[in-house]
Amino acid sequence: MKYFITGGTGSLGKALIKRILRNKSNKVIVYSRDEGKQANIFRNTERVKCVIGDVRDFQKLDTTMRIHKPDYVIHTAALKRVDDMEFHPDECMKTNVYGSENVAIASLNNGIRKCVLISTDKACQPVNVYGSSKFIAERIFTNYDYNSDSTIFASVRYGNVIASRGSFIPLWVKQIAENGEITVTSKECSRFLFTLEDAVDTVLSALKYAEGGEVFIPKIKSFSMNTIIDAVKEMTGKEDIVIKNIGMRPGEKLHEDMLSKTELPFTKEINTKLLAVLPQYTNKVHSHEKRYIGQEFNSSLHLNNDIDDLVSLIIRGLEDAN
Repeated sequence: MKYFITGGTGSLGKALIKRILRNKSNKVIVYSRDEGKQANIFRNTERVKCVIGDVRDFQKLDTTMRIHKPDYVIHTAALKRVDDMEFHPDECMKTNVYGSENVAIASLNNGIRKCVLISTDKACQPVNVYGSSKFIAERIFTNYDYNSDSTIFASVRYGNVIASRGSFIPLWVKQIAENGEITVTSKECSRFLFTLEDAVDTVLSALKYAEGGEVFIPKIKSFSMNTIIDAVKEMTGKEDIVIKNIGMRPGEKLHEDMLSKTELPFTKEINTKLLAVLPQYTNKVHSHEKRYIGQEFNSSLHLNNDIDDLVSLIIRGLEDAN
């Protein structure tokens, strides 16, 4: 199989490629505008081809897919910094909305089997520019699926990946090592947390189970900021950490949403780890039969207070990044 990964030089992209290449028959096209990372991380071989390109450039996307003829597209490229996007909504729209539509159109044009958008928990009941852009991108993929009798489109929505670029936990570990203090936006927050390997599992499961227009959601744990702080103290062996409260960033939520109340009637349970929100309008027949019986996924409603469990999760997450 041949996979086309936009933003393939990012944290998730690299982890996906590593997993995909475990199968010796698989090949990957890395589509990214970061030529430096392409040169340092990948080498053009028979199994990996690097293409410098931006999802904003439809012609380049379309031509690249036509040349390489991938079977699957995983769209990870995005502008993701919540506070920065509040001040640059125009740039956020160009990449996250119009860029996502470019990926969808190019996939449809080139007969891609399945095309999966990597979304975010911030797309659920969004209050910031970044989340709003991803909410629209999800709807774009659902709509293109509705109008497609060939390519299957779906989305994956999940929370904070422990060791991804911009993750606060590796930042805290670094801050503690340097000066014994950590910066916290608010101790009232709660966050969904999981590892890069869990993220890869979720994305590849979405590729496997997608039948058209779904938004896939992993059933992952959430933790209060106080529990996360206690876990970092235990992990580093430092109890005298200074906590510097820097205030909430523009666009930041106290608690994150992964699955809203309004989505519950359309939500199916794929297995013990994965949910799928079915589209409210579709031309596809879905075989997902088991309705999800449970509450919405707001990070404040699914708190895990087991510090040892969180320490184990953080250590596994940091190891995934190496």
